[in-house]
Amino acid sequence: MSNQEKYREECGRIQASSKWKSETAARMRQPHRQPRTLKWVLPGALAAVLVCALMIGPLLKSATVPAGATENLMEDIRPQKQELSKSPGADFIAAQADFSVGLFQKTAMPGKNALVSPLSAALALGMTANGAGGETLSQFESLLGNGMSLSELNRNFAAEQQVFKAVTGGKFLLANSIWYRNKNLTVQKPFLQNNADFFGADAFRLDFANPSSAEKINSWVSKNTEGNIKKIVEKINPDDMMFLLNALYLEQDWESAYNGSGSSTFHAPGGDKTVQMMHSMELYLNDDKAEGMLKPLKDPRFAFAAILPKDGTAVGDYVQNLTGEKFLSLMRSGKKEFASASLPKFKFDCTMDLNSTLKSLGLSDAFNAEKADFSAMGSSPEGNLFLSGVTQKAFIQADEKGLKAGAVTAVDMAAGSSLPDHILTFDRPFVIAVINTDTNLPLFLGVVSDP
Repeated sequence: MSNQEKYREECGRIQASSKWKSETAARMRQPHRQPRTLKWVLPGALAAVLVCALMIGPLLKSATVPAGATENLMEDIRPQKQELSKSPGADFIAAQADFSVGLFQKTAMPGKNALVSPLSAALALGMTANGAGGETLSQFESLLGNGMSLSELNRNFAAEQQVFKAVTGGKFLLANSIWYRNKNLTVQKPFLQNNADFFGADAFRLDFANPSSAEKINSWVSKNTEGNIKKIVEKINPDDMMFLLNALYLEQDWESAYNGSGSSTFHAPGGDKTVQMMHSMELYLNDDKAEGMLKPLKDPRFAFAAILPKDGTAVGDYVQNLTGEKFLSLMRSGKKEFASASLPKFKFDCTMDLNSTLKSLGLSDAFNAEKADFSAMGSSPEGNLFLSGVTQKAFIQADEKGLKAGAVTAVDMAAGSSLPDHILTFDRPFVIAVINTDTNLPLFLGVVSDP
């Protein structure tokens, strides 16, 4: 070819990375003993698949698909080497932060767990934008780049994906693909070339009338999410002309593993429930509206954030008042202070139809069969191409697995060491994020209302 109340008596017994130890040694009143090595594996797995379906005629209903396509049209299209910046530019980061928060605000439902992958959505829509023209293209440029041109967006998306290459630990999969009908559709070669050059996308021409085509698409999805998301297309309708897919999968150990867990109470919207709390010392996030923790993953390019609105602010109100700038600023605040944090284990998944969400964010013409301009993508004698369905599936889990071979450091602090700067107890609904530490942009944003 994707906490907390750490009780004071527990503050003296935490696990930490060697980096944390060196940074905090000077802050402790008493020296600590040498760490003992235990083997606790703490995997956090996250995945998202987003499908954009470009169709002729009626809006897409749900669709179905199988595995193993050999009809790769990119065989005669070779990606051209691009001169790229080492990382995306500041304007692009600001625009993507706005897009991420806007998407999150539109998809978070009061009182429920929520999860969306802004990165997966942006990459699938970025590929689609390369087939747009006129006002349709302008709306893509406004949504994804605050007016940045398509050529600038392409180069920044390519630079952003380049940051994720050569993962140093765990797993990270990021893949893009285009699937289209083999009859009554002419696809423009520049559209395929741009998606090969800037998104590394493969393109497959299939007989959409054959049920095996659905299996091939879903097989690609399963392969690129390590089998965690097995299906994105339920059925291919007669009007379906093209699917553009992004698959994203992340599986990492924590940089510093949790040293056990204990029962505690979580105040969920539906009533109190008993949860397993994991305790650790983490970087402290803080602004005038919320505080939280930033927990590095094994690969230093990724970190997990948990954000607790300050007392008196409901998590839904906090989310609706969030901005891209505020999110980036909060992520950058985690550099100097530390918090003793207690985080509940959680695991959930979400499936979302993003049509109305994207329309409300300004991408309206793309969904209108009469107004949509996808002439740069292709043409069909059956009618005008338009965007009829955008769906995302995502899941996340944060937990503590059993003993396995290997070693993770656990630190047994000496009695009398100084207390942490802050104590965080995530015992009520809170916001979560998985970020790229180079840009502070979120790969995933969500709300844990009921662990």
